[in-house]
Amino acid sequence: MLAILLFFGIRALTPAAAQHGHAMTFRGDAPGIDENPLRGFVPYSSTKQTGDTFPHSMEWFYLPLSAVVTGPDTYDWTLLERQLTAIAARGHQAIFRFYLDYPELPSGIPAYLLAAGLLTFPYADAGNAASPTPSVSPDYRDPRLIECLVRFIHAFGVRYDGDVRIAYLTAGLYGFWGEWHVLDHPLPGEPPGWSIRQQDKDALLRAYVEGFHRTPVLVRVPDVTEDRTLLTHFGFHDDSFLEDTFGPEGWHFWAKMGEAGATNLWQTHPMGGEIYPELQSGLFDAWPNRQGQPASLSIAVTQATWMLDADLFVAAQTPMQRANTLRTERMLGYTLYCRQWQLARNEDGSATITVRVENRGVAPIYYAWPVEAEAMDANGQVVAQATAAWPLPELLPGKTEEWSVSFSSLPATAKTILLRIANPMPGGHPVAFANAEMSTVLPGWLTLAIDAPE
Repeated sequence: MLAILLFFGIRALTPAAAQHGHAMTFRGDAPGIDENPLRGFVPYSSTKQTGDTFPHSMEWFYLPLSAVVTGPDTYDWTLLERQLTAIAARGHQAIFRFYLDYPELPSGIPAYLLAAGLLTFPYADAGNAASPTPSVSPDYRDPRLIECLVRFIHAFGVRYDGDVRIAYLTAGLYGFWGEWHVLDHPLPGEPPGWSIRQQDKDALLRAYVEGFHRTPVLVRVPDVTEDRTLLTHFGFHDDSFLEDTFGPEGWHFWAKMGEAGATNLWQTHPMGGEIYPELQSGLFDAWPNRQGQPASLSIAVTQATWMLDADLFVAAQTPMQRANTLRTERMLGYTLYCRQWQLARNEDGSATITVRVENRGVAPIYYAWPVEAEAMDANGQVVAQATAAWPLPELLPGKTEEWSVSFSSLPATAKTILLRIANPMPGGHPVAFANAEMSTVLPGWLTLAIDAPE
């Protein structure tokens, strides 16, 4: 039996010293909360950012597919790299989408497909005809286009799945703005190539499932496929949030989610979107909001984690507007609160910190980022370090889990233990706990003070 224990590296420890629980204090506006990663309001990456810019941890951008796809199975990732590098340099992570057709902007269709004779269709929707650089819609029933898209998704996944600079992806590619719709097209007399076949929609979705195992991918609505199993691999983004989120019609976002049996997929895949652009200006003039659908109810029901709100990051806010905005922003995504911790020392010099963590938000954190602990003496010198892997995505709203971090050796001189959930992206925001003890010794670290040797 001893040989078996040694083989698996299991140590037989003497009974731990008496354990003493330490209660912690909740603070909803703890330092770093409003810049918590992977959640909150999101600006365009092109927005000029200053010290007064509303706090955020992510940035959004679009990219034409033609910027990357230069030929059959030929890719130039330069422009994407440039975007991701610039966003990461600001300490933020990216959410983005590739498009073929963006009204009023030049076509994003790869040039080699146009040269090969891919049909395109002009249109007047969304001011496109009046633009000096009008877009066109491609023939979505051309098998050469579908093959190009499927191959691109696979190549995209090979290169970028799990890239720490990326928070989330939206599926994009098909439809106006990459939103998986072409409004009322094909109109009477228009060719069927305006709309994509269902089998080809499913082919694109399967390519994302095959290509991305670590980076979450979101689709706009659940009726993109009738394959319920396929649908379970995706999150969702409501691009008319607070305008068409709820309603009695089958086309309303939440009605579609209910019809597809997708209302609980937020437990494993993120929910996001965009506050309807016409509602963004003045949305936070009052609490609760007087225009659009109720923000607090909409966030609570959809379990939303992030929302694009371009106006928020370019328009000056009054103190009241800012207070209302922060109140709304803190409702999005996860809110992790360390309720209690305790230290157990062992006679061999090792020790374990056990914490009880509660999620007071509306969604989990969707990445199991590494947990780090440091023990400091009375002079502020680090005397021990430890790491742990916690199943963070399993901590659903309203739940409390007990997790631990173990030190192989903890000197008796240790007076303070610092704990953090580390952002794996260099320079990225760590996860701030909603605790009064957050950042009291070092920014980004939760402080656990040892009263006396245990």
